[in-house]
Amino acid sequence: MSRAYRVSVSESLNRIVQAEDGVCSKLELLPLLSREETAGLLAAELAKRGFTQEGDVAVRLEADGVRVAVDVTTGEVSVTLSDAEEVELSATAEVISHTPDGSEATRKLAREKARAKLEDKTQDATETLREDITRRLEGRLRDLKSELDSIANKVTGDALKVRASQLGTVEEIHEDAATGSLTIKVRV
Repeated sequence: MSRAYRVSVSESLNRIVQAEDGVCSKLELLPLLSREETAGLLAAELAKRGFTQEGDVAVRLEADGVRVAVDVTTGEVSVTLSDAEEVELSATAEVISHTPDGSEATRKLAREKARAKLEDKTQDATETLREDITRRLEGRLRDLKSELDSIANKVTGDALKVRASQLGTVEEIHEDAATGSLTIKVRV
């Protein structure tokens, strides 16, 4: 009668896992002016708020790693956050052998099982990082939504003023910063 022996193999892995999450939206800008004129007003307002122009896209990288990109011609907004983390993982696998030292095939099988466990742990670490990024991004979106709404309102107000001057002579402009209301009196 032969005895069964347990062959145990340990594997370790150092890896950098990366994850990214993002949200896309669109600024609600009224078509009061031509696309080019509206893009110019939007680019100017974004520049005042720390965005840098890269072609048709205004970009700002926040201190916490959040990247906000606004296409000034279409109003498309992209908010992304990515991060990387180094993980040190280890796993042990056991297989049964009928020889005390185990055959090469038995040790190979044990190594493959241990590596499979490491890959599962790597996927878990990546998913944990992605969930953390999503949580951080959701927290920043509340603040950014308020700022982006403010930008859209400012650009719409500026567009109304330009359009009013195109229609005739502007006699009066009343703005209420508290309510956001804008009244323009134009002589046509």
